[in-house]
Amino acid sequence: MPTSSKTGISAQKNVPILCLDTCAILDILRNPTRRDVHIHEQEASLSLLQATESGSNLEALIADQVNTEFQDNVQKVEEETEDGLSNLRDQIDKLDKLATLHGSPGQVDTNHWKDYAMRCRNVAERWLKASTPVSQSDQIVVNAFQRVSQARSPAQKGKDSMKDCVILETYLEYIHRLRNNGLTAAVVFVSSNTKDYAETNGAVVRKDLENEFNSLGLEYAPNMAAAKHLLGL
Repeated sequence: MPTSSKTGISAQKNVPILCLDTCAILDILRNPTRRDVHIHEQEASLSLLQATESGSNLEALIADQVNTEFQDNVQKVEEETEDGLSNLRDQIDKLDKLATLHGSPGQVDTNHWKDYAMRCRNVAERWLKASTPVSQSDQIVVNAFQRVSQARSPAQKGKDSMKDCVILETYLEYIHRLRNNGLTAAVVFVSSNTKDYAETNGAVVRKDLENEFNSLGLEYAPNMAAAKHLLGL
């Protein structure tokens, strides 16, 4: 299991900070045959990862709960990607045979797709190694429970939202500490879970989160491309 060697972020370094939600990392290795997979978002993710690994232009945070959720779900997501690509290869093989039957022989080479899921998982795990882990305090659990009981975003009535709330509260507490210590650089929370974090347009943070985010100078991004733009990178 990949673990980070980083132990904390210095506010005095004053570089932009990216707060990672679980889905933002898992999106890297999701089935690429889905309609909502966009090349520019994958390009942005790799660019931000390289900036984080360099240690000079960007710092990334990963809450304990994000790391736990990633480990719990990564195998399933990788298998779904492999299944999706296998189905696509079967479809292409069928089309090749039909084309040959009707007088246009040829074969599409898809061998380079076979290790796609593994390569993407490696990228996702690089994010875990490059990011600074953020532990959750007892107070975070209390705050998250209050958020759930009041159905404040990302919590919703009738939905088990405790884990999402723990993640958000972890980042709010940590960024609050950094701001108090003098951090003035941009901070962005990235999550493709727009149903729980964004207004209906998917790009703007929910109204009941707006004051909390604004008070910390925290921006919301629905994907890595938007995060890259907001971070000014």
